[in-house]
Amino acid sequence: MALNSFYDNFSSLDANKGIVGDFAHASALYRRNNFRLAPKNSFLYHIVVDVNTTALSTLGSSIFNILNKREFNLLASSADLPSYTIQTETLPQYNRKKVIQTMINYDEVGIEFHDDNAGLTTLLWEAYYRYYYQDGNYTDQSSRPRSYATKLYDTDIANTYRHGFNRRRTTDIPFFNSITIHQLHPQNKESTFTSFTLVNPLITSWSHDRVDQSNGSGVMKNNMRIAYETVLYDREITSKENIQSFGDIQHYDTVPSPYNSVSTSGIAKNTDDNTFWPELFRDLLSNIVDLTGFNSQQRQNQLPLSVQPITQTTNPPANTTNFFPTTVNQNITTFAQPVAFQQENLSLSDQEFKRQLQSNPQKLANYAQSKAQIQISVFSGLNLQESKQFYNNLSPNVKAQVEQSALNNFNDLEKGAVGNTTGFQNDLKEIGIIG
Repeated sequence: MALNSFYDNFSSLDANKGIVGDFAHASALYRRNNFRLAPKNSFLYHIVVDVNTTALSTLGSSIFNILNKREFNLLASSADLPSYTIQTETLPQYNRKKVIQTMINYDEVGIEFHDDNAGLTTLLWEAYYRYYYQDGNYTDQSSRPRSYATKLYDTDIANTYRHGFNRRRTTDIPFFNSITIHQLHPQNKESTFTSFTLVNPLITSWSHDRVDQSNGSGVMKNNMRIAYETVLYDREITSKENIQSFGDIQHYDTVPSPYNSVSTSGIAKNTDDNTFWPELFRDLLSNIVDLTGFNSQQRQNQLPLSVQPITQTTNPPANTTNFFPTTVNQNITTFAQPVAFQQENLSLSDQEFKRQLQSNPQKLANYAQSKAQIQISVFSGLNLQESKQFYNNLSPNVKAQVEQSALNNFNDLEKGAVGNTTGFQNDLKEIGIIG
């Protein structure tokens, strides 16, 4: 039976393309207008669990100082976006059915955290548990607290312990101000977000993960489910100030990549020509990897170590085994002298990092800022955010001096000990940044 022309893509050259076509439709839908209608990525998000600082302070300075950094926000590995259930009722109306709304229900959402080695997400639950319930506050009376060792007919004094919601201090202040889930996505060439703020959230369940010695590749999780009273929506341009703790230099790599996208507009697009692919890969190597015209002389200054040339000799040295016969003349051996480390006594990664600082002004500027703001914080008593703001207000000339000092003292700064930063500290004192 003859195929309908709408579905026939093969039997006739002039047939309608039917349901089989090229990528033009997807390109027109998703790529046009700066990917305006392209779907969002599920792995681009940032969650802000806003803990009330007043409530947190009632648990003691130790817990407050740890959780007030808000690092647990970065450990949210997944989360449900809000969902709603609308209750409706069908009523008769003049020989027809009429559907009316009677209530909107806000369904619980789940948030999953990494159970980190520092124990931050577990401490988040412990703080919530101790804030609302008295039970978790009996932790200093041996393995079985006296509050749980009383007998039925003990004296009145022995049975005066508080339990559950019977707290000594009030819990009128909510532990969570709000919980906001930010979807990150591009829009009109700008980095933007769509946020969902859960108002008056309360934990309805918390579950620690399951330990299993047979699971050699799994990671531990902490799961909580949240009930809330309503949802607020917002859309803004993404910035460090607009999303709490987003882009913090302590946990985000804010240094621009040294690699640039390669334009092939100047390369002939005739793929039948044997010159197309060689030119394309030559362009890639030249602009990204920088390996064109490779030889030991040209690469000498780009390598982090001092490299000795490979030599040939008819008299192999007696004190080494680093030689082997050549394929051309069995009487001539090739001797490869071992790499000699520089006198800087730096690891390979540190030497490579220093070379990048020397060749990348932006990377050097960010490095100097991170080192300087630590010293400013130590000597002035400012926190890191305030020290960063102080540094940003310095003149370009002063920043240039700091950058040069950071490069000159790189070896000492990377050794890690406080005493090894003396040279950098002295320079900052001479510049007038610290006292």
